[in-house]
Amino acid sequence: MRLRTILFFFVLSFISIFPLSIKAQTAPLAVEEVLQFMDEYTARFMKMDIDAYMDLFSKEAVENRMLPYADIREAYEKMVAHTYSVDYKLEIDSIQTYTGSSLVSGRYELIQFSKNGAKKAVFHGDIQYRLIQENGSLKIRELNYGR
Repeated sequence: MRLRTILFFFVLSFISIFPLSIKAQTAPLAVEEVLQFMDEYTARFMKMDIDAYMDLFSKEAVENRMLPYADIREAYEKMVAHTYSVDYKLEIDSIQTYTGSSLVSGRYELIQFSKNGAKKAVFHGDIQYRLIQENGSLKIRELNYGR
């Protein structure tokens, strides 16, 4: 009886040191899944539907290493309020996939047409996205770009 008790506590201790989640590890994200997400990101951005667009961001998202989610949303709301339409192009240079996350790097070009019709702004530069798996779907955790 004493040997069973000792064995039970040994097995319990072993399981707590090496959790069962080791078996549950998933494979790295598929490049196709990341490409599909980036296509959806581009489409939602150009539709200027803030709710649909911000649904692609984690609530923990950070833009340009300093803007938290609420400030990101506010900045895009202001942009949409003054914008008639946008044309967004993303040229992906690399996709690195990991278990539960991905790093996407490339270049972007954003052409913004103001509501007054006479003004057009062009932004372009390097861009990097860190995507994470969150509640079963991809979300943007970090977005960094230069102009």
